Amino acid sequence: MASEGRFSVKRFFSRHPLIANIILIILVGLIILWGVLLFLDHWTMHGSVSVVPDVKHKAFTEAKAVLAANKLEIEINDSIYDRSVAPGTVIESWPKAGATVKEGRQVYVTITAFSPKQVTISMPLTGNVSSRQAISYLRGIGITDIRLVDVPSEFPDLVMGAKYGSQQLSVGSVIPVTATVTLEVGSGPATPEEIAIEELEDAQRSLEYQE
Repeated sequence: MASEGRFSVKRFFSRHPLIANIILIILVGLIILWGVLLFLDHWTMHGSVSVVPDVKHKAFTEAKAVLAANKLEIEINDSIYDRSVAPGTVIESWPKAGATVKEGRQVYVTITAFSPKQVTISMPLTGNVSSRQAISYLRGIGITDIRLVDVPSEFPDLVMGAKYGSQQLSVGSVIPVTATVTLEVGSGPATPEEIAIEELEDAQRSLEYQE
């Protein structure tokens, strides 16, 4: 019976070569399709998914551990400086919490910076610069803590000196945006009375030093 069956198949193939070739093409196509589906299933890790946990308001190290426990990676996408929030705190994440993603997917986070942003002074703050111009420039680059100190000068309202602590500021100086900048602003020529008072104070300080 088996030999007759084999003979029948051979006879069919010999009598109907076109149909036989079509059948073979279909079978080969199905085998290839099955192999491709298996490959894609493995390549895309079908069934291996994770739900993105909520990591907002968590410290970066804690967020990293939480994501790792869910088989997800973490990547810092951006950082901003915020005095009201502890450094290294996650304030945004993407994909959003609750999203279903493949295992091993990177979750991009925005955190609060560990140190304040640094800015570079790119224009002179002294010379023929008024206090208004200097203040406007400093605020434009993010510095808001500005203190004014009056000093005698030939012309009023010109910035005679600019300091960050003991550092004299000039073009190219790099300081944090949280810096307190002191502007020494000219108050105009000193009057005779002011000169007399200053000389008297200097004399008193000299006597105290000698004692």
